[in-house]
Amino acid sequence: MDHLSKIPDSKNENEDQRKYGFFKRDGKYFVTEYRKEDNVTKVLSNFTMQILFHLVNGSNNSKRILVIQRNTGEISIIEVFSSEMKPDTFETILKSVRCTFLGSAYQLKIIFAQLMDTEIEAVILNVLGWNIEHHVYVFADAVFKNNEILKVNNIGIIETDEKRFYLPTFGLANINNEDFETDKMYSYQEGTIGFKEWSNLFYQSFGTNGAIGILFLILSVFRDVVFNQVRFFPFLFLFGDFGTGKTSFVERLLSLFGRDIIGTPLNNATSVALSRLASTRINGLFYFKEYTSETDEKAQDFILTAYDGAGRTTGIKSNDTRTKSFPVKSGLIFDGNHLPTQKTAILSRMILLNFEESTFKDEQKEAYNQLKTDASNGLGKVLVEILEHRELFEKRFKEEFTINAKELKESCKNTFPERTLNHIALLMTPAKILWNQLSFPFKFVDVLHSIIENAENQNNLLKQSSAISIFWESFSNSVKKGLIVRFDGYNSKISHFNIKETNDSNGIMQVKLQNIYPVYVRYCREINIQFLDPNSLKMLLTSKSNKEFLPSSQKGRGAAYTDKNFGTCYQFTYTKIDDAIYISEIEINL
Repeated sequence: MDHLSKIPDSKNENEDQRKYGFFKRDGKYFVTEYRKEDNVTKVLSNFTMQILFHLVNGSNNSKRILVIQRNTGEISIIEVFSSEMKPDTFETILKSVRCTFLGSAYQLKIIFAQLMDTEIEAVILNVLGWNIEHHVYVFADAVFKNNEILKVNNIGIIETDEKRFYLPTFGLANINNEDFETDKMYSYQEGTIGFKEWSNLFYQSFGTNGAIGILFLILSVFRDVVFNQVRFFPFLFLFGDFGTGKTSFVERLLSLFGRDIIGTPLNNATSVALSRLASTRINGLFYFKEYTSETDEKAQDFILTAYDGAGRTTGIKSNDTRTKSFPVKSGLIFDGNHLPTQKTAILSRMILLNFEESTFKDEQKEAYNQLKTDASNGLGKVLVEILEHRELFEKRFKEEFTINAKELKESCKNTFPERTLNHIALLMTPAKILWNQLSFPFKFVDVLHSIIENAENQNNLLKQSSAISIFWESFSNSVKKGLIVRFDGYNSKISHFNIKETNDSNGIMQVKLQNIYPVYVRYCREINIQFLDPNSLKMLLTSKSNKEFLPSSQKGRGAAYTDKNFGTCYQFTYTKIDDAIYISEIEINL
């Protein structure tokens, strides 16, 4: 069907006038008015038009795609809301394509009434990713339905045996609309390799991290199934220095969904922007880069609520108290060379992947280079192979997850907190369900052991982070109560700590752990929490994972430092804001 063929004039003007109340001549609308014995023909416009499709969007204010044909022959495609099909508003739209309507509101209504009698209905798909109502996975220019990829025509319409769908990103009406530029990057790129080839290359490139990445990807593709059953969805956090492969890892996962592999810097966006972005796609992946210890408090709150799918709720301009929610419905990946330890609640919601190697073996380089080449051609076939098994995944997910969680709790109940056990069980579930449907590049037992080992490392870090915070809380509380004494420059034997300012905003805190340990124990007992023995506390505070600890460069002193005035101590960096100093995000007022 040629949707852009010329709109014809009336074949029988008198018949159209009688039947519709207007007729078309020379690419314009006319009306014949009867005045006593005279018939007066009046021009109503310098254009004619046609409704291509009525776009159903689930609201009372649906859209329509109109062809506007100027009497000089130029054709324009526009989208209008139902609320815009009235003289004043519609006239503004017409002016943008050098057209005008000269008739009355009633005459415009009768023209639209005639056009609506023959309009074709299509469902508008505004959100990319999984559409549960119509059981399709939506790309910018195609849908995956009944195990088949269906592409848009030149208008942006996909015609199936059951329905017509409209994808606005590639509609002619939006061809020059910059608002859709980002969405265009999520076009379907079939590529040349399938899941077996891709997963094998990905695993060769990234090892254990790659195995976890493959499983997390599958969970994200079926995130709605997962979340509806368990009511949570963890994140991936990629930790490591620059050049260790974090960005390359994410890029090759994002390539399955399109060409937007850049990611969003976490510290350059507001929490509102983060929430809005994460709500624009369903069952996809989002990448938030460069988590640091300075990451905004509201951004951290976004992460906490996103775990439970809540996102952010904001008020809207109205006469009542209505709000608009931006729920998170896709998998989220974060990275950084700072661990999210300032809030243990955030780290506990993450699946932590540690990237340590800055040099890679020849086999890894070869596999990654091939993977990068294949990704440049598109990896749509890989995603489609996963989507083909949605029905099976949906049918078996709850049962397999429950079995996994039960078995882990029986075997590891004293090793991990319940949340961590659930994360392990969740990661193993896709492999259990799809083991015979997809060709995984690893052995099930091997990847299970790797996931448990990874969880053990993360669990130890959680314990450490929490214990460090408790120590500095006890320090702050004891300073406030006068239970520990600052070095006055003279009597170091009765002093507990010393302050050395290095600049206006930073400095060094020198601490005598042996002298402070009793007040730390007292504080823990007062708030009814378990305290560490002296050696464990010292090892924790002076570990490499504690970024605020300053190792001694003095030979033979180990981690301790000898100050010529204060004596033997341990040194930690602090940040000064106004009259307070901060260590591990704990405020200490001196």
